[in-house]
Amino acid sequence: MKKYIVSICLGMFLFSSCSNWLDVKPKTTVEEEEVFSRELGFKEALTGAYIKMASTDLYAKNLSYGFLDILGQRYQINAVANYENPLWYTFPSTYTESYTEAIWSKMYNVIANLNNLLYYCDKNRDVFTTEHYYEIIKGEALGLRAFLHFDLLRMFGPIYKDNPTAKRIAYRTEFNQEPKEMQPSNVVVDSIIADLKRAEILLTNIDPLNFEFPKTEDGTLPVYRAGEEYEEQNMTSDRFLFYRHKRMNLYAVKAMLARVYLYAGNKTEAVNYANQVIDGKYFDLIGDATDVLRSKEIVFSVYVDKFDQQVTDITNGTSYLIVKESFLNEMFDVANDGTNDLRIREGVGFDYGTNGIKMRKYKQENLWASTEGTVVLIRLSEMYYILAECAATPGEAAEFLNKVRNIRGVDPVVCTEANRLDEIEKEYRKEFYGEGQLFFFYKRHAYTTFLHCPVNQMAESNYMFSWPDNETLFGKTN
Repeated sequence: MKKYIVSICLGMFLFSSCSNWLDVKPKTTVEEEEVFSRELGFKEALTGAYIKMASTDLYAKNLSYGFLDILGQRYQINAVANYENPLWYTFPSTYTESYTEAIWSKMYNVIANLNNLLYYCDKNRDVFTTEHYYEIIKGEALGLRAFLHFDLLRMFGPIYKDNPTAKRIAYRTEFNQEPKEMQPSNVVVDSIIADLKRAEILLTNIDPLNFEFPKTEDGTLPVYRAGEEYEEQNMTSDRFLFYRHKRMNLYAVKAMLARVYLYAGNKTEAVNYANQVIDGKYFDLIGDATDVLRSKEIVFSVYVDKFDQQVTDITNGTSYLIVKESFLNEMFDVANDGTNDLRIREGVGFDYGTNGIKMRKYKQENLWASTEGTVVLIRLSEMYYILAECAATPGEAAEFLNKVRNIRGVDPVVCTEANRLDEIEKEYRKEFYGEGQLFFFYKRHAYTTFLHCPVNQMAESNYMFSWPDNETLFGKTN
């Protein structure tokens, strides 16, 4: 995977930009028409979008284990950075402004480049010579555009269930420098769903769905690490179409539709798409303690080049650790569930050291070549939690939660109408450590407080990221 990514990462440089996302013109002597005059140009441009997403300002850190998980109160550290300060929930503030401005500009920069790719995808469709490349590239680009807009809405938008018409972001579909008026959030949701539906149509019966690791001649999987060279050398088909868990594949699109429909309150469609992902049989819940990423649960992820160099702060630093074991025990509800849970177990979920407790999920040890440098963005377990939220009865909700709990080594839970949401929240705490999803759960349900929350009474303003100054001054925010 490393060799492949490096070989096509030049696409990133074709679309580099200034700090302002509006400055989207490529800083290169290569004209756009030339870039998109051949099939390879589209492959490089799409891969460039994934590479930009895998920056530390976005999903390689701040939208996974970094900023979003700080807001989820995942960490407990010394006075170097006080995560219990209410300023972390003040937008803007000296604590938050640098994060939110970088997220806004870089997310819209990726979107701008995707829009350029999509424009030329249809304009120069005749340059596609490989069967189904047009459908796959366009489908992935549409899915990514929807994915990025949805996360922008989850961060900068309102508490949707309470204020669905608030105008907080613009759904951009054109590659230009013209400011676009902010749109009602429900209109943005409709656009997200429309793009995902288009992507679904394009990828259905086309996506190669190569999630499996290459197998040896006797049908078995190569062993850890020793199989890396074999894995690289035995991709006899198009390498661009391998490792679909690191691309916006068909099931990532379906999982996104489940996620978005739940956000919008359409439980029927949320259940429909969550079941499609589960019933697709491409993914399984994993109880293997040696597989800290739980590889076969990964529906969508990003590849981070030189991962071990970029995430030293989570593996060796002091900014993302837990000082007291009691803090982690509260997070994992040890008083009720005990310590058999794989997700908290020493040497599996966490390393318990003299300087504090550190998450193991991103330690680059005992990984398949196909999961090296992986930050998980959607995993199978979320589909079960969506079903639990949408279940007709508390008993049915418990059944879905227990499918995951059983695999993780935790005793079954009993749900009532009174505790259903609490039990789902506990599973989000345990399951998505380092993946940035917990804060979104709190916001979606308008929690006025949560575990270790430093704000006495959380309001919408404490959940809603502020616009960058440039957007306020020069954009259409009124």
